Amino acid sequence: MAWVWAGSAMTAAAVLLLRHAWGLRVRSVPLLGAAWGVLILGLVAGGIGHGAWGVAVASLPMMLCAFGCLAVAGWTAPRDKVRASQRRAHMLPDAGEPSYIGRRLLTFLITVPLALAASLALALAIRLWMSANGGGEANANVTTLFLTPLLWSVLIVLLLLARRRRTQWLMLGVPLLVGGLPILWGTML
Repeated sequence: MAWVWAGSAMTAAAVLLLRHAWGLRVRSVPLLGAAWGVLILGLVAGGIGHGAWGVAVASLPMMLCAFGCLAVAGWTAPRDKVRASQRRAHMLPDAGEPSYIGRRLLTFLITVPLALAASLALALAIRLWMSANGGGEANANVTTLFLTPLLWSVLIVLLLLARRRRTQWLMLGVPLLVGGLPILWGTML
């Protein structure tokens, strides 16, 4: 039960750390990475304590803390005196401005299908490793199904925080290499 309590405390602390990092004037990728790392460690600690039930219990304080942060932000936000604009921010360019449709399309392609492929490659490599080391077929499949959206979400956040395309390509390339090579090696055996 101590693992579940520790995991619960870590997930709640991770939400507070994420809220703090998002409130800074400039992006702090190390702080955001640390917050996501603490969140994952908290969920792992809950899982070590009592399996899926421990993960569910460790998730509850995280969600309550996130709800509290949203409630405080909504309650303390100043009321706008000016009526909200009907135009969505940066959705359409003003008259005479370039649309940057190519840049926007590339951002979409990088963050959706390519990031999904990278996270799936990494999750499948972990599945292959689990199967090879006696983890069991069912456990390996469930782990893959759990890790793919989790890794994809984290990768999307990191990709959208990157300031340059080169950094985004590196962030995509590392999981593809780390995940793709074991998959190729495993299919060759």
